Amino acid sequence: MDNSRGITVTPLPQSLGATVSDVDVREGLSPDAVKTLHDAWHRHQVLFFPQLNLTQEEHIAFGSVFGELSAVSPAKDDYRNLKKIGPKGEIFVLDSADKRADVWHSDVSFTKVPPIGSLLSMKVCPDKGGDTIWSNQYAAYDALSPAMRSLVNGLDAEHGRSTTGSSIHPVVLRHTVTGRPALYVSRGFTARIVGFTAIESEGLLALLFRHCEQPEFQTRWKWHAGDAVLWDNRCTMHYAVNDYGDAARQIHRVTIYSPGVVSAATGQQTAAVKAA
Repeated sequence: MDNSRGITVTPLPQSLGATVSDVDVREGLSPDAVKTLHDAWHRHQVLFFPQLNLTQEEHIAFGSVFGELSAVSPAKDDYRNLKKIGPKGEIFVLDSADKRADVWHSDVSFTKVPPIGSLLSMKVCPDKGGDTIWSNQYAAYDALSPAMRSLVNGLDAEHGRSTTGSSIHPVVLRHTVTGRPALYVSRGFTARIVGFTAIESEGLLALLFRHCEQPEFQTRWKWHAGDAVLWDNRCTMHYAVNDYGDAARQIHRVTIYSPGVVSAATGQQTAAVKAA
């Protein structure tokens, strides 16, 4: 447990994740508090903030501590046309009546420059079910045999669907901050291995998907209204469990990009970038 700078970070006993308490986003975060949160994020990959109860303004301000914000993708032609709120449409609203994310994925990996993270605020959650599971892709890479690591290092894969457009990314992504290698393929968005035949690609991806999704790499969160979660899209993937039937479930989420990515795509320089 780390309670430096007034913030308490408690690692979970699973493969990844930590709970964070004593965070006062209403008064603004000191530079020391920001450093503590960044360090904890990079160490634990997923940070859980029970009952943080973010307002719309706080959600945007807190997310901006970690990078530039977009609701989903900074592209102007976001194919899903989902509901967005906030002064600049920074917050993506996902209701249980909309398409659900019950497939393993890393957010928006089909874009040329994928997001580094996401910050979700649970607004309405069902009495039973509706958990989210995250998988540690550092651990998934480390658990590969030396021969398999030798095979996948240096390979590229195409991410995307017919409705999203597509981009090419390394199968093994080296984290820009920690320097650690992580598997970067997911059942939700990875379509093929570049340079492989269709049969070879299907076979290798099936193996990697099954490997990445093993319970040994996972942590699971039981939501309560008001909870917030910050995760790192560079070294995790996640799955929203669809086991709550017709019960209401609504989330607000901001998608976090490296500084300069959103402003370059939209032609608008954000306050955070100007300040930097």
